[in-house]
Amino acid sequence: MPFYFCLSLLAGILIHAGINVLNDYFDHLNKTDEFNKTPLTPFAGGSRMIQKGIFSAAETYRYGMLLVIMAVSIGLFLIWARGLTLLWIGLIGVLSGYFYSAPPFSFQSRGLGEILVGLNFGILAVLGAYYVQTQTLTLTAVIAALPLAILVTAILYINEFPDYAADKEAGKNTLIVRLGKIRARSIYTLLIGLSFIVIALGVMYNSLPLFSLISLLALPLGWFAIKTLYASYDKSIALIPAIKNTIMLHTLVSVLLILAFVIPIF
Repeated sequence: MPFYFCLSLLAGILIHAGINVLNDYFDHLNKTDEFNKTPLTPFAGGSRMIQKGIFSAAETYRYGMLLVIMAVSIGLFLIWARGLTLLWIGLIGVLSGYFYSAPPFSFQSRGLGEILVGLNFGILAVLGAYYVQTQTLTLTAVIAALPLAILVTAILYINEFPDYAADKEAGKNTLIVRLGKIRARSIYTLLIGLSFIVIALGVMYNSLPLFSLISLLALPLGWFAIKTLYASYDKSIALIPAIKNTIMLHTLVSVLLILAFVIPIF
């Protein structure tokens, strides 16, 4: 149903943008971005909208909330049109997204931010979109969402390496801060490997189409990202290729898994 698909996509974009803007606001409050003295890149240090004077802190908060309210409004329509199950998916997503950085919970400072990002932008996003189209939830949808959830977690995780010093000074105890950069590298390796293991097991147990194995062709991107991380974990500029590879890896695997489900239809 193209109409519901477009609405789901728009709601996803709006909620993602809104949570990112709110994260900038709360990072300003706890001074994470102010403490960040590492060379700024497109992947680290926040958007700097407040620091550059593009928006005031209050304007940033209002802008973020406006985006969230727009997403919630679309979500309420989809709940009315497609089913109450979406309410619980949306409620978990919005609340955990808001309190990802907002007090009193500030999940990112408790070492839970990485898990929530995987949950929200991997599993819940896929399940919500799937339910809008089918009005059902299946194990296949969950298994198909898992590699994407793991890889989006990997994107956040590797982006936390350049922000280590600022996060630590601000009391933002991400997993990188808790583990230390050297020990934290192995978790990234685990995330990359686990994403492909899930795909292989999904095919083995007939939960994913056989064609899903084509996503294994993206594995070299993960391998090069791991090598770069181990060599340049303490150098924010040198780490950029690894961050780019992680983003490309998530995008490529997502596209290939979509094709794996679409191609048999034709």
